[in-house]
Amino acid sequence: MDIIKNISIIFTSIFFESLPFLLLGSLISAIIETYVSNETIAKIIPKNKILGSIVGVCLGFFLPACDCAVIPVSKRLLKKKVPVNVAISFMLASPIINPVVLLSTYYAFYKTNPNIFFCRLLFGIIISLIIGIIMGIVYGKKEVTTNNIEDCECHKHEEIDEDFMDLAEELGEVECDCHHGPHSLKNDILNIFKHTAYDMFEVIKYLMFGALLASFIQVLLPRNVLLIFKENKILSVVIMMIFAYLISLCSTSDSFVGKSLLSSFNQNAIIAYLLLGPMIDIKNTIVLLGNYKKNFVITLISLIFITIFIFSMVVIKI
Repeated sequence: MDIIKNISIIFTSIFFESLPFLLLGSLISAIIETYVSNETIAKIIPKNKILGSIVGVCLGFFLPACDCAVIPVSKRLLKKKVPVNVAISFMLASPIINPVVLLSTYYAFYKTNPNIFFCRLLFGIIISLIIGIIMGIVYGKKEVTTNNIEDCECHKHEEIDEDFMDLAEELGEVECDCHHGPHSLKNDILNIFKHTAYDMFEVIKYLMFGALLASFIQVLLPRNVLLIFKENKILSVVIMMIFAYLISLCSTSDSFVGKSLLSSFNQNAIIAYLLLGPMIDIKNTIVLLGNYKKNFVITLISLIFITIFIFSMVVIKI
């Protein structure tokens, strides 16, 4: 009974900790859908992959979202014809460089080891750029999302009943802004609520399953197992990366867990933990698989693990 109780408590904690950020992400996604046109996106996003990825990282700061919330936003950006490299750099950077996470990381480490704060910020940005550029090169001209929504042109639907169009859009068959009529405060608010609800219910089922799986792992995985390899630098980094993936903590709170493990693991391992957790974990993997194609998700996760391992072992010298 204690195991079930602990799983229930942790599941509730993960789910409700993630929910406000998921709502925020869905709301941002809906605002983008309502007010940002494809033409505007095309004008502000540089075609150069490096510059485009830099813009994606900057969006991660100015459109702050937790790791649970960036997926619906990134998917919406892709539907707006934003290049893959920009959307991926945004998705990976935002959970690390958004103001709330920066503040929590600084507060956790500014007394004990401020270098960890700067390493998380700097290498989070660099890794997001590298992976975004690579994914842009590999998948730049490919369709990577599931449940593809076809764009429409107004003249194609002039003779189609508006109610039918609304129903088709709700079912994910087609997406079209032109049948909503001219911009007005009332129409815009209704559209924002509609898209927010759609994105929320599209993602929340995967979040629930991911949170449940993460809660089982947190309860059933013996913590003392993690301490066996603490003296080995390579194994220490690998163990902390796996731990970050399995534990599925929100990036606004993982700094304090990292701080508590600082006495048991070397600093390279702690930085690997703080870099990987916000970029990918179990619950986000499930959410990604529900929104992106399988090969794309596997490639992305592999790049995240490999790049962070290399930075932790070779680049980071504290």
